[in-house]
Amino acid sequence: MSSRFFLDPWPPDYDSALQIDDAEAQSPAEVDIKVEAPEWKAIRCDGSGSRLLMCFVDGVRRVEARIISQDADQVIYGLFGSTGVGTVLCRDGLAEMDLLDVRRYLIICHQKEKSESLRVGRTSLEFEGIATAVNAPTEPLKSLHELMRRAEAELGQSLLSDDSCVFVDGPLTYYSVAKQALVGIIKRIHLLYVPRECLPLLAELRPGERTPLFLIRDNKLNRYSCYLRLAQPHRTEHPLAGIVRLELRAAVDLAKIISLVNYAAYELPRFASSPIRDARAPQNLVPIGALEDELKRRMGDPLLIRRAIEQRIAEGVSV
Repeated sequence: MSSRFFLDPWPPDYDSALQIDDAEAQSPAEVDIKVEAPEWKAIRCDGSGSRLLMCFVDGVRRVEARIISQDADQVIYGLFGSTGVGTVLCRDGLAEMDLLDVRRYLIICHQKEKSESLRVGRTSLEFEGIATAVNAPTEPLKSLHELMRRAEAELGQSLLSDDSCVFVDGPLTYYSVAKQALVGIIKRIHLLYVPRECLPLLAELRPGERTPLFLIRDNKLNRYSCYLRLAQPHRTEHPLAGIVRLELRAAVDLAKIISLVNYAAYELPRFASSPIRDARAPQNLVPIGALEDELKRRMGDPLLIRRAIEQRIAEGVSV
């Protein structure tokens, strides 16, 4: 039997949104696919219920320059990097950015922390010193990413209230247990979680439809999840294009989880981005894309920052 192929809508510059590996498709966690409904069929939400303040939280990171030092018989790795986090608040058809925060770090795989101040034009950029416990080529970038994710989580936690729903770009790994409305939006599918026989329903979902909830139990991070279609794929695109996975903490009771996920499934498709404006459409939601652009702008000109780093390196940076 021959297989028909379709296009992956994301351009080759980005990793695919669909990255299910046959060998690693299932999570080692215990999964219950019948917590909401005995049958695996599409659910369409009508949008009834309270109108919450929607808070979209995201962060960006950028490596300004990698640095390397040789200490006796050891090579030490590091980098100058920047992170930015912020939120877009949406209610009643209005949207505004708020709480935008850019931070800079000098991360070194060494036991000592080393902060640096760089002059870029009339501006002084302060790079906070961070020391990692492990010395490895990938460790500085890993540390920068974790700093960004922790800043996102700190901001997201601060926005939780009884009349808000916080949408986080990515899984809820860095969030402590929250009983308020907190939803993770996962753009890329690495693990399927549900059995393979559930896969056809994902391809059949229409925009605004979701799968039943399933419960993922892995002890410390128990969570409810479902798949949601944001937009209909083009006839040349693969049937799973335009799908995201939603994630909610299991600390919230099931009735509230169902109400919250129905609210998210009704509201999120209208924020789906267009491929004309966003290469990662429709999963990279419009508020998230706009927030990323503004945070990158506030990070400053990467070329000017690199020149300032080169000048400081020429003067000598040591720990």
